[in-house]
Amino acid sequence: MGEKARPKIVIIGAGSSGRGQLGEVAYAAGWKITFIEREKSLVELLKSAGKYTVGLAGEQIRNIDISGFDILHTSDIDACAAAIAAADIVATAVLPTNLESTVPTVAAGLRMKQKLGIEKPLNVICCENMERSSTTLREYLRRDAPELDLEWVDAHVGFPDSMIARAVPIARENPLYLLAETTQEWTVDASSVKQPMPAMEGMTLVDNQDAALERKLYIKNTGHMAIGILGYLKGYVLMDEAARDPEIFNLADAATRESAAAVVARHGFDPSLIETYRSSFLEAMKSPFLPDEILRVVREPIRKLAREERLVGPAMLSCEYGNQPKSLARVIASAFRLRIPDDTQSQELQERLEADGLDKTIHSICGVPEGHLLARLIIDAWQSV
Repeated sequence: MGEKARPKIVIIGAGSSGRGQLGEVAYAAGWKITFIEREKSLVELLKSAGKYTVGLAGEQIRNIDISGFDILHTSDIDACAAAIAAADIVATAVLPTNLESTVPTVAAGLRMKQKLGIEKPLNVICCENMERSSTTLREYLRRDAPELDLEWVDAHVGFPDSMIARAVPIARENPLYLLAETTQEWTVDASSVKQPMPAMEGMTLVDNQDAALERKLYIKNTGHMAIGILGYLKGYVLMDEAARDPEIFNLADAATRESAAAVVARHGFDPSLIETYRSSFLEAMKSPFLPDEILRVVREPIRKLAREERLVGPAMLSCEYGNQPKSLARVIASAFRLRIPDDTQSQELQERLEADGLDKTIHSICGVPEGHLLARLIIDAWQSV
């Protein structure tokens, strides 16, 4: 396949997920990749090296060299806009708290695409651990980029919501070498894709993106966060160390059983397939081949304790189906004990607890009505954590 025939993806965010999952998947599928990154030192390093390596860590580590990509700094506005204008897909991997900051870059690319008369569809796919991330970016663009021709954007650009799942710990020693899980998931809402969009092996179009997202968010992210919280409170540094602690593992196991049952009840998944999905994920968390820092997992606890997020979301869903998610409540109560140095959300959480008390803080942060079953379960658990 010639260079000109290769479909093009622009990945905003050249961090762990951007390179370790999206970049690796796109490279394996034969796509032309352009990264856009705001950290100048990383841009210069990648530009100088011309490649980076992803080590897929299973029973053995299989190294994959990724090369032939372009790397742009966000300050190079014209080059970034030109890359976006020519792309088939723009994917973000910047963390939910940074999604809004991508508006100027994306808007500039959309304006250039219209100015140049590029008619082929573009799909902007936000790959953040949050509900409706692409829809959220579309709303940011409507609010913060008034110069956009929104009628033209709606005709030419899709914003399908997405879910990704692959553990890619931050590379501390060598930014050019990323360890990652061997398995990965990347689902995209088929109904919102602006067609034709080139197929990419490793990306799956699904009819029920909400179900795919909740399966991942309410099982994998729930278990991940549970192990992180409990491990942090017991003084562990790495996730795999915490996962091998029987007390921590047993509570994470019980919490994810509650969340998995709720997801099955809502979406009608095959219980045996969900149990395989859940249990294999938890067992993989014990692997020492993928060292992941607990501090990375437990940061920003206020965001992660929100109503639709990975702990409260499945707990409320469990309550909706007449269950009492006592294990999830114990994990949530434990999260209120987090004191993380240099994390502003952790500090704010403790300040609000001191000022307002537990009942009101559960309501204001978690969106759980005072007196609700889950609120009572959290308060009961609080006494024992």
